[in-house]
Amino acid sequence: MTPPPLIAFAFANLAILGWLAAAAAPILIHLWMRQTHRETAWAALRFLRAALERQARRLRLQHWLLLAARTLLLLLVVLAAAKPLLKSGVLGGGAPTHRVLVIDASLSMSAIDAEGQSALEQAKGLALQLVDNARAGDTHSLVVMGADAGAPLGRPTSDGGAVRRAIESIAPSQGVADLGQALATAQRLIDTAGEIGATQRQEVVFLSDLAANTWTPLAETEKNATVEAYATLAEGATLSALDVGDSSLPSVAITAASLANGLPTLAAPLEIRAEARIFDGESVERIAELLVDGAVVSEQRVTLSNDQPTPIDFVYKVDLPGVRAIAVRLADEAGAEDRLSDDNTRYVALTLRPRVRVLCVAGAPGAADYLADALDPTGEGAFEPVIVSDADLPTIDLTDFVCVFLSNVRELSSGEAERLHDYVVRGGGVAWFLGDRVSPQRYNDTLGPLRENLGAGPRSTSDLRLVSADAQPTDPAEPAEPGDNSALVPGWLSPSIAAPSYRVDPLDYKHPIVRPFQGQERSGLLNIPVMRHLPIELPESAAVSVALALENGDPLLVTGEVGRGRVAVLTTAASLDSVDPATGQAWTALPAWPSFLPIVRGMVTYLANDGGVRSLLIGEPIEGRVARGAVGQVAIEDPTGGEAGRVAPDESGAWSFRGAKRVGVYRFGPQGEPANGSVAVNPDPGESDPATVATEQLPESLTVRRVLGDVASETVAAPTPLHRWLLYGALALALIEPAMACFFGRGNG
Repeated sequence: MTPPPLIAFAFANLAILGWLAAAAAPILIHLWMRQTHRETAWAALRFLRAALERQARRLRLQHWLLLAARTLLLLLVVLAAAKPLLKSGVLGGGAPTHRVLVIDASLSMSAIDAEGQSALEQAKGLALQLVDNARAGDTHSLVVMGADAGAPLGRPTSDGGAVRRAIESIAPSQGVADLGQALATAQRLIDTAGEIGATQRQEVVFLSDLAANTWTPLAETEKNATVEAYATLAEGATLSALDVGDSSLPSVAITAASLANGLPTLAAPLEIRAEARIFDGESVERIAELLVDGAVVSEQRVTLSNDQPTPIDFVYKVDLPGVRAIAVRLADEAGAEDRLSDDNTRYVALTLRPRVRVLCVAGAPGAADYLADALDPTGEGAFEPVIVSDADLPTIDLTDFVCVFLSNVRELSSGEAERLHDYVVRGGGVAWFLGDRVSPQRYNDTLGPLRENLGAGPRSTSDLRLVSADAQPTDPAEPAEPGDNSALVPGWLSPSIAAPSYRVDPLDYKHPIVRPFQGQERSGLLNIPVMRHLPIELPESAAVSVALALENGDPLLVTGEVGRGRVAVLTTAASLDSVDPATGQAWTALPAWPSFLPIVRGMVTYLANDGGVRSLLIGEPIEGRVARGAVGQVAIEDPTGGEAGRVAPDESGAWSFRGAKRVGVYRFGPQGEPANGSVAVNPDPGESDPATVATEQLPESLTVRRVLGDVASETVAAPTPLHRWLLYGALALALIEPAMACFFGRGNG
């Protein structure tokens, strides 16, 4: 298909041009007013003829000047009413031009029109036309937006053949276009052109579908990085955009997919939940498929609706442990219309275990028994608690467990604390259950946050008192600055106090651990008796949150984030063996309470974080950690089974890979060894939505032309208007014409 010709001049009110005939009015009046006379010889006038003939030439010139001024005045008024528009942003004239072509290659640009041509193909065709129409002395630069964002040519060039080859080599991507990054790249290329003195005129042309997912930041009224980058670019260049979007066909998409049971094991079937939608179309039936490691294992027919997402649920039992790739896909069907097919599949990556192993560390005999019973009361469930004493902790390989529970452990050595910290930052979870053996001072020194990072005031989310009224902190705290989140115990502990509480505040059930209790008031959560606890003072950090509070406002259950992992603290005991020496009562009846089991299991699910299920969007880095000091690189396997790349961990064991540019499941592990981790990379669901940004919301300095099929319409967002200048000219003539008439009249008087 040949791209449409580009026009640089138009009229907003073309019909007004019919009034140009009014410009003939002064001429007609002039002709009408000419006197017709009959010559009669009169001797006395013969003496005046000579004088009149001497002035005739001057009078005719004055009449023609007045006639021209009056005619031009009418012409300017009519042309101003027609609102002529100068569209010089597409192909400029005059001086040699450095033209930066910014081509959108994001996922939405793969959408096809009724003829089967994608928006990216049309954009590339228009870009080639711009290159072919360039004049001698023009130079070009190329910027690509999408997963393969960058400047393929590196710097401005006058080699048209090289520019054409670079444009033709642009491939569709499944990523999102970063408009801010593209603006910064265009600015760098313009600066480079200025440094080499190659051109005098700078021009930037965007070829895009103006998808809202990409262009909304530029349309926002408040300042942001994209708006500021655009303003800087517009100071030194003419900017225009060619809109190649076409949403005439409907589009279906899988917009979400996740695992309902957060800790997948071989003991229970997988519960996969997905959502599908149809955009710009009526309700339609499609077949949804469930795939495990690329093989279709189940399917169902669903009705997709345009007004709301359609839920899709699959239940399937997998019998093989290890890394598994799960996908939900809308099957291809003959005759089904779909403008964008790359968003019809969504992936879930998970690691299936025979059972969920939890290490329960007992600081005293029997201290972890209630925890083990809550996790696995029958011995055949999905959880596998392993009880060890605190003395055995240094010999245990923590990587075999999804989380570690420490119950009534008096203290940890610095070496043990370092091992736990390394385990958590790599994605593990640690929960502390306090008791009568716990040494608050040792915990604070070895595991707690820096004292200066604590705040003494109440949290903004509730009326919690961070330190109990009858417990004085060991150090007065200054107003806190937000601190780091590296502490394994996310607060500063004070000695235990006897503060009987018979009510527990779930804080509106906002925390994921207690959210399942909402609407279950008879579950026993709200009336847990707690006789003694350790007050905890919390830092002012978004990484720390309170899940449960006691009747006096003190935190009962606190969670925090450390690296990629999570930690939790229960400020009372997890067994009935911790006894108040003054009363002989147990610290709490929670271990025997009906709500204990769901709380403990909820803590495992929360601490497991992704639970072996990880998902990213294209463009986000794949990150992980290996053991500190590990030798060798981490190998990343792409969705096809080939090697996507290798990365070397830093000194702390952290690594990051930014080369995931295709959707699917990526596996990773030590080089030369089987993969031990995985992550699903999915398209941004915003790319599925064909909604575009309104051109009137874009900056006035950006000239936007709508290109649809073979027709280039005259819809321009903000061309250069000329009617004001025409009106200024008409006003000037309206002032000059009377002055001319007066001057000529006096001169002839």
